Amino acid sequence: MRKTLTTLTLAMALASGHALADQATLAAIQATGVQLTEAQAQALAVAQGDALAQAVAAVVAANPEAAASIVAAAIAAAPAQAASIVSAAVTAAPAQAAAIVTAAISVAPAQSVAITNAAVAAAPAQAAAINAAASTAGAAPAGATAGSTATVSNNPASSSGGGGGGNSETKPVTPPSDGGGPIASPN
Repeated sequence: MRKTLTTLTLAMALASGHALADQATLAAIQATGVQLTEAQAQALAVAQGDALAQAVAAVVAANPEAAASIVAAAIAAAPAQAASIVSAAVTAAPAQAAAIVTAAISVAPAQSVAITNAAVAAAPAQAAAINAAASTAGAAPAGATAGSTATVSNNPASSSGGGGGGNSETKPVTPPSDGGGPIASPN
């Protein structure tokens, strides 16, 4: 029955002239074992761009217990849509936000900051759990930029106006883990 449904969905997509780019997403989600309705399968097969994220979110909403595996499969098939898929999925199942973020980052670690920020924007009440999950999965905290650099100079300040001849090098900057920094107290 499932093969017939998939074949019919594929035939309909070919006949309607839609791009088949998201057949991979449909196949990946079906491979998780999640039972899709005919409407969900058809929506996934023909969806593109933001419509793909919304189609994935509909499947997540119907199967919140499998949200992490659904999102991981969708991002593996459509990595360019990772942030929008996470945003839509977290909106559809906010209680699963941490699991969704962990799964998404495991599939697309290079997009960890975008994934984390999209999840926090979709479910601000879950921000602490999302950031903890992202941190565990290897992401930078929300709002942090990966790969920041600063120039460090070994030139002492000179009052004579001369100067020159010092060392200058670029070193990576590590954001503080507590979110704060050396900020003077207003007291």
